[in-house]
Amino acid sequence: MRSKSSSSFLLKGLATLVAAGGLVSAARPASPQIDVGSAAPALFAEGTISTEDDEANGSFSADGTEYYFTKFNPYTTLPRWGVICVSRLAGGRWSEPEIVSFSGRYFDESPRAAPDGRRMYFTSSRPAPGSSAHVLRIWTVEATPAGWAEPRPLPAPVNAGGQDSNFSASATRDGTLYFASTRDGSGRTHIYRARPNGEGYAEPEKLGPAVNSEVSETDPFVSADESLLFFVSQGDGPPTDKDRPETIKGGGVVYPRGDLYASVRRDGAWSPARHLEHGVNTFADETSPSLTPDGKLLFFSSERSPFTVPPSHRLEAAEITRMLHTTLNGHGNVYSIPVDVLGLKPEPAR
Repeated sequence: MRSKSSSSFLLKGLATLVAAGGLVSAARPASPQIDVGSAAPALFAEGTISTEDDEANGSFSADGTEYYFTKFNPYTTLPRWGVICVSRLAGGRWSEPEIVSFSGRYFDESPRAAPDGRRMYFTSSRPAPGSSAHVLRIWTVEATPAGWAEPRPLPAPVNAGGQDSNFSASATRDGTLYFASTRDGSGRTHIYRARPNGEGYAEPEKLGPAVNSEVSETDPFVSADESLLFFVSQGDGPPTDKDRPETIKGGGVVYPRGDLYASVRRDGAWSPARHLEHGVNTFADETSPSLTPDGKLLFFSSERSPFTVPPSHRLEAAEITRMLHTTLNGHGNVYSIPVDVLGLKPEPAR
């Protein structure tokens, strides 16, 4: 979830790919064609996926040849508009994005493919059957030989009733869901886990203080073997400015914005979350983490740019115009970094 919008919105192996963009289960493949030797974040597919527009990270298909992400309208007032797009790798290049068949009318974001490749979870503001509540919900859509099926909202207890928002779901290999929710009544967002119980899901459990804090946590992404958990933490902003102590401040940024954290599962419990280093976090907004299918690369979104308040020097009109029409203009872009450089040591894969 893009944290700049969430604070306002919420508080009020090889696969056989189906022809229409679906996903089918696969052995674990290599990472997409990206430099995995870099110890710093690398901009992904500049000019095709990372552009002058406002983009947010999503996830890859099971074989790494399709990349799903979100494009937003370039303003933060409500209602916002977001579409889920797909780009395909062919001949070593990523294709021009297309809007997927189940998106294009509502605020849609956070497309996360399930590890088995047979479905996708995503977040949407679209109306749900039998409900008039204007909230974010977790939806799922199945891949079929004819393309994507009709999306459906996940039932209770994942999508709780009333005015609570539930969003940014990711799934483990056994079907356990990690997601963000406002259901605890605190006015903040926290991370929950729901285990499959044969007929649906057991009652979601709020993760403990190793992950959740006194501010907001969102955008969880769990590895398929449930050994790594990445998420976003976002402070309260003015007037209290309550935040985690590690949050990077500066650049004239005053609105609540997110930093990325990671937790490692050891002896069945999540370790105290670590603030990610190696240039992952900046004073800009970092959100929307996900892993490549082989778990070797962390992808995420960032609004990093040369713009600070005050700037380092007096800007002339020509310089401002040039900066506004570049990829690094302060809108969201997609970055990647090798997981190995982050110093995370999970338990051996199950």
